[in-house]
Amino acid sequence: MNEKKKNIIVTSIDLFADKGFYSTSIQEIAEKSNVSKGAFYLHFHSKDELLLEIFKYYYDLMQENIQNATDEQLSPKENFIKQVEVQFYEILRHKSFILTQFKEQAITLNKELFEFIRFKEFETHKWYKETFISIYGQDIKPYVMDMSNIFEGIKSRYMQVLIHGDIDIQIPELASFIVERLDDIVVNLLSKEIQPVLTEDKMAPIFSDIREPEELAKKEVVGHLLDMQKMLNNYELEDKMVNELQGVIDFLISEVKKEDPKEFVIQGMLANFKGIQKFDRYRKLISEKLNIRIL
Repeated sequence: MNEKKKNIIVTSIDLFADKGFYSTSIQEIAEKSNVSKGAFYLHFHSKDELLLEIFKYYYDLMQENIQNATDEQLSPKENFIKQVEVQFYEILRHKSFILTQFKEQAITLNKELFEFIRFKEFETHKWYKETFISIYGQDIKPYVMDMSNIFEGIKSRYMQVLIHGDIDIQIPELASFIVERLDDIVVNLLSKEIQPVLTEDKMAPIFSDIREPEELAKKEVVGHLLDMQKMLNNYELEDKMVNELQGVIDFLISEVKKEDPKEFVIQGMLANFKGIQKFDRYRKLISEKLNIRIL
């Protein structure tokens, strides 16, 4: 993202938090951002598109901070506590903006934004599933849907208390407290062999019409390709093969970024990594993101 676009987004967050989405004009946004009205329209076609980009920027920032908070030396549970801390801190940092959006219901009136948020909720459920299994093992798998809903409910309620009130709560203690409650739930579920209420099959219809925005999928694929590029430098292969595979990755990045990337081209290029075990995971991830078959 270029600096001018980022400046407009950051400025708009403050303006919308102060005046509200509907009361803030594009002229005001342009003036506060020190750009012309024409320059604004070079980056955003409308205020609705700007609002969507604000939420994308916010989620990207949250994801980056969560990633930075992750420490390979810590246990999955300790990392999860740190990740929940980040969520609380980021919500509080932008609470005025968030409160304004709830009051004005701008989200529900913006179809693209509404669909984007639904997709992010779906992503959150997947993240919870992976996290809970990594913390508690495969025995908890039948309960992950119930656990994710219970945990999200607890977390959301505390979020509301923090946003609406000026209460002295230490975020690290709060994050640790609510994650620790999962231990109690897991012990109870497993010891009593309670039947799950929500299963993945039951939840499937709710998520069936959710589709990942194409640009997000492309962005993640490019990220995977860049990871592969870094791995090549640390992988014991002949120099000639390393150079060839670097060229393949460069070509793939260029193809994926196109407005209409060719499926057969990506399939063929990914086949160059077939048989190299360390790249199998990335081939699978990329094929899933782009909904193509692995050759």
